[in-house]
Amino acid sequence: MRRFSIPQPLWLFLTPFRALIKLVKRFNAHDGLQTAASLTYTTLFAVVPLTTVVYSLFAAIPEFQDAGDRIQQFVFQQFVPETGQTILDTLREFTQQARGLTMVGVLFLLVTSILMMMTVESALNRIWGVRHNRHGLMGFLVYWAVLTLGPILIGSGFLLSSYLASMTVLTSAASWLGGSDFILHFLPPMLSFLAFWFIYITVPNARVRFKHAAAGALLVSVSLELAKWGFSIYVTNFPSYQILYGAFAAVPLFLLWIFLSWFIILMGAELSAWLGETQHADWRRWPLFWQALGMLTLLHERQASGEGALSASNARKRLGGHYHKLLNVLSRQGWVVISDEDEWVLARPLETLTLSEVVAGLPWTMPEQYRPPQGYSRVADIMRAAQQRYHDALDVSMSSALTENAEDRHATHP
Repeated sequence: MRRFSIPQPLWLFLTPFRALIKLVKRFNAHDGLQTAASLTYTTLFAVVPLTTVVYSLFAAIPEFQDAGDRIQQFVFQQFVPETGQTILDTLREFTQQARGLTMVGVLFLLVTSILMMMTVESALNRIWGVRHNRHGLMGFLVYWAVLTLGPILIGSGFLLSSYLASMTVLTSAASWLGGSDFILHFLPPMLSFLAFWFIYITVPNARVRFKHAAAGALLVSVSLELAKWGFSIYVTNFPSYQILYGAFAAVPLFLLWIFLSWFIILMGAELSAWLGETQHADWRRWPLFWQALGMLTLLHERQASGEGALSASNARKRLGGHYHKLLNVLSRQGWVVISDEDEWVLARPLETLTLSEVVAGLPWTMPEQYRPPQGYSRVADIMRAAQQRYHDALDVSMSSALTENAEDRHATHP
């Protein structure tokens, strides 16, 4: 019977569509809508403290004192469509009042900003399958880096752009080439891309590859531009909200935009985390012998790099239906233990564990017909060489092997 095959052009269409469905399923599995709503609520309480912290940072650096207002104006004009100016004016009043706070008040604003960062980290950690946030000094340093380096880098970018714009030769050349409009339209998504690339790398308590974070940041920056365009069309052509809310019309629109932004940001995080998992998805197709070696190797590398234990949820994603089988074998041999936090930990460093012990302890053998996974060719070569020596040693006839002890055998079996 002739098998039905899907034409190649149709595969090109179905592959992104299937990926989108998978992404939406992941988003729903992690309660994405509830998380976006929770972060929207949290953002309302943190937006004034965050803005005040940014103002304070710029005020501490003389060269950046004027950059705070310019950056806020730019961000709300470019990233918050239509209602940005109204919300910006209100926030300026709040932040001007917040500047007169005492040291205790400033400390409270800083704590509120850090709590906001902890909430964001918890949401991203859940997407990456990490059970615990950073604690102690490391967590504080990461939050402080995001709160300080981000505004300073953006401020440096504005100073650099102002300096370049002040150069007559460059300004004339850019105007002649149409570069001014290009920069105006290209700068917001570029800054958005860099900001979320930085967030996806630093905030989750997990190792995120640069290219995976870049893919998620690209999705976010493009989606935000499309959402901003669609949001502006809605606000312009469907003004019924103004009739309903009157002078307060900007508030529900601002809330809706924050929710939509968090929805997009979480989808970008889902993409980054999913790409990190797909590079290990072929573990499930490996023979059990190689899956066991792969798990021992992964735990060893995480311990050596300081990442620590591997969460059980992460291990399940890698091993699929073989999770319990491999766990029982590795733990029974005393090579792996499960901690109280439900994490996989090496019970014995690999420097003290020989390949001979592993081969003898595993109930599975290396399949000859299966090509070893990438990075395990040396193990396969050692195994094949040992098997070859084993077969060479046994390459004798049964008669010659039995001749030497014929008399002892006859005495045993009269």
